[in-house]
Amino acid sequence: MFQLRTFADVYMNIVNPDDVALDSIELTFKDQYMGRSEMWRLKNSLVNTCVYINKKIEFCGGSIRCQVYEMWSQGDRVACGVITDDTKVVFRSSTSMVYLFIQMSTEMWDFDIHGDLYFEKAVNGFLADLFQKWKRNGSNHEVTIVLFSRTFYNATSLEEFPNYMRECLQHDYRGRFYEDFYRVAVQNERFEDWSNILVQLRKLFTDYQKIVLEYHQKPGINMPKAVNSTAAQGNFLEVLNMSLNVFEKHYLDRSFDRTGQLSVVITPGVGVFEVDRELTNVTKQRIIDNGVGSDLVCVGEQPLHAVPLLKFHNKDSSINAPDDYSMPHWINLSFYSTNKKIPYSTFIPRIKLPQKISKHLTDNDKLHCKTRLLQEDPRECLHNTLFDYDAYDAQVFQLPTVHTSSICNVEI
Repeated sequence: MFQLRTFADVYMNIVNPDDVALDSIELTFKDQYMGRSEMWRLKNSLVNTCVYINKKIEFCGGSIRCQVYEMWSQGDRVACGVITDDTKVVFRSSTSMVYLFIQMSTEMWDFDIHGDLYFEKAVNGFLADLFQKWKRNGSNHEVTIVLFSRTFYNATSLEEFPNYMRECLQHDYRGRFYEDFYRVAVQNERFEDWSNILVQLRKLFTDYQKIVLEYHQKPGINMPKAVNSTAAQGNFLEVLNMSLNVFEKHYLDRSFDRTGQLSVVITPGVGVFEVDRELTNVTKQRIIDNGVGSDLVCVGEQPLHAVPLLKFHNKDSSINAPDDYSMPHWINLSFYSTNKKIPYSTFIPRIKLPQKISKHLTDNDKLHCKTRLLQEDPRECLHNTLFDYDAYDAQVFQLPTVHTSSICNVEI
């Protein structure tokens, strides 16, 4: 590990443990269940011991096995150190339950600044990089992938809908009728190669919007027009509670080969959501009580204001109360950006257009503007002359010189 040669002389010095104390250390484990009591006992057993990178640690007679992944001391990553009482020990599971939710809002069919659809940026970009990182780290998570969206109907009363779909409709705070859709693409699967799943997601994306908007349509029945919602008006908190319904019963039929619970929501939005206040409080309490990690990945462009930002509904529309916002600390927000460079052009125009002059200017103002245009930098004017560009074009399209001495015969 430290590039030491066999039978070579080494120098050993006694150092002060405080000088090599670790601020934090990350331990990874796989294919086993480790409760919080085991983590606490393991951490206590490691106090006042030396560790190095990739060191294998066993506890309780080998029933608990983990490996040192990273160590930090005084803001720098180190290769070895001493664990003290103040060292923060972080446990990372390579086999956990992961719920990936992809919000299929109307922005998914828009283009980003690089010309890619936001769905392509989410699947071909973020998910592809995520699966490659899992494969590189040897992770084997149990993954469930769900596509979700919210559909609004342009209707004013419930009588405009057929009887067979009235029980599916709900009211929002504005009195609009809506319905939430969920499409399970992968359920509790473990794969070493996730490339086939990416192909399956791209196939689902092709027909998703048409299937959702025409889900209840039948021949001879008039339906109100269905519209896909934006990311801000979507069912963001609802999908988090769907995963919490599973995670809060983790103690029933416990699987002893995985540890950890994680919910990841991939959205084309910018981290702003219009949510119900009561549902927000319930979701926050459930996430904190169950210790579930909640990550929000935005593939949209990062705004200039602080995010994530939750805008609460005003229940009573007759009261003109100001908008109420909240920044949830229980959601880990990150923006995904590709490594593509924005292409730039070195094209220099041959004609320089004059500045736009307002029609309401007086004669003196017009004369002043003309004088200011003529008093520009003479080098700039020389740069735009016809002679300079003709000479430049002649140089660009000039044929290269042929050296007869370097001609060689080639037999075919």
